[in-house]
Amino acid sequence: MSPTLNKIIDYASSHWKSEVGPAYQVKAEDYPRILVKVMADITKGKTLSKNFVRIAGISGSGKTTQLVPAAEAYYKSRKQSPVLVAARVFAPYHPYYEEIKTEYGEENIRRHTDEFATIMLFLVLSELVKAGYDIILDVALLDPSMEQILEQMLNAGNYEQLMLAIAVSPEVATKQLEGRNWRHSKSTEEEFVKATTKALAFYAENFTNLHIIMWDTFSENPIYDGKVKGALPAFEEASAITDIPPHDEATLLERKIAYLSML
Repeated sequence: MSPTLNKIIDYASSHWKSEVGPAYQVKAEDYPRILVKVMADITKGKTLSKNFVRIAGISGSGKTTQLVPAAEAYYKSRKQSPVLVAARVFAPYHPYYEEIKTEYGEENIRRHTDEFATIMLFLVLSELVKAGYDIILDVALLDPSMEQILEQMLNAGNYEQLMLAIAVSPEVATKQLEGRNWRHSKSTEEEFVKATTKALAFYAENFTNLHIIMWDTFSENPIYDGKVKGALPAFEEASAITDIPPHDEATLLERKIAYLSML
């Protein structure tokens, strides 16, 4: 294995180590075979224009329901079809997915496949970038060590980058996750909150010209649009709001799509 792959595996194991029995563990030598299958499935009909949109925000912020559809509309307006890269996409490729679901319960399937999905996410990203595919990455901002690996990939591939983010407090995110069948553990949620602040600071210091557009959970217009080096104050201010006024999710999405169509 390459030093980078070892680093990714160590990170995934330390943050989301699967607690399933040895019979259901994925071995390092299994990943190349799985990667071939995943790549064949997810790249069908996708375009190769070297555009990358990063979706950022903690669980419950609205990444998947607001930012992903807006990003997809953004690509469509450019006549491009991106590959969606997200942990939930890769979890079902776990070779023992059905067995884990049966033995540990469907409500625990994501928790027991997060380690595998995180490793697959980076392996797939590496292959997509090498080929030049357009990409939407829907994953919360990670520890700077992982963000560094990602940026090294993208810069080596000469990608055009855009980050779309939603800033939300843990209290509001928790309210928005109520009734959800699956969610991360409390410790993992706290890890995401810390990692988001650290990652934004990392980008501000090391990739100052990265374009970021940031919303809060209820405003129709962005709270920040500019270089990432100036985004942290807006993120911290929105992340301190613990109550949100009434708002319409459909309208918020429409406004995001309209805003991105002007880029």
